[in-house]
Amino acid sequence: MSNEYIQEDIEGVIKLGSYVFDETSEYDLGESCDWVKALFDELEEQTDRDEPDYKKGMISCHLTLKRKSGKPFGDHLLVKGNIKAAYMTPCVRCLTLTKQNVDADFQACFIPHHLEKEPEFEELDDIFTENEEYGLYFHTKGNADIAEMVHENLFMNIDHFPLHDENCLGLCHECGQNLNEGLCKHHKKQ
Repeated sequence: MSNEYIQEDIEGVIKLGSYVFDETSEYDLGESCDWVKALFDELEEQTDRDEPDYKKGMISCHLTLKRKSGKPFGDHLLVKGNIKAAYMTPCVRCLTLTKQNVDADFQACFIPHHLEKEPEFEELDDIFTENEEYGLYFHTKGNADIAEMVHENLFMNIDHFPLHDENCLGLCHECGQNLNEGLCKHHKKQ
């Protein structure tokens, strides 16, 4: 069975007991959801929003949740999701604001925390269930940290070394001159 509606908010940590077994719940989340807004703010934490080149971006997250029960995982939660963001961040070489985009699909399975100590799960990052591969996460006493899982998947997919231009010359290590705007006395000698 499937819910016929899409919800626009979800807590960062959810209780599995709030979901009916084998029923799908869907969420379309944006900045109105506090923990999704916090993700966007973290993407732009190095960004001066008062800079003239700054342009407001966006973030959206679509989640599909399904609670399951059965061997070998017991009470578990399957999550399929997509997170998209357009944001501004400084170039790693010259600090010029640059627009970045991320569009990442992910799947996660939250299984009971006590299974983490079992030999078959100790060194796994992914598990195979429902004929698909899912990232392995654990819930504690029925509480699944959805926000942290989305956070991890978002930051695994962003460019950690953004450049405003692949030929960026960066800043002078002596005086801080942006070498894209002209050479300084430290670089004219070379």
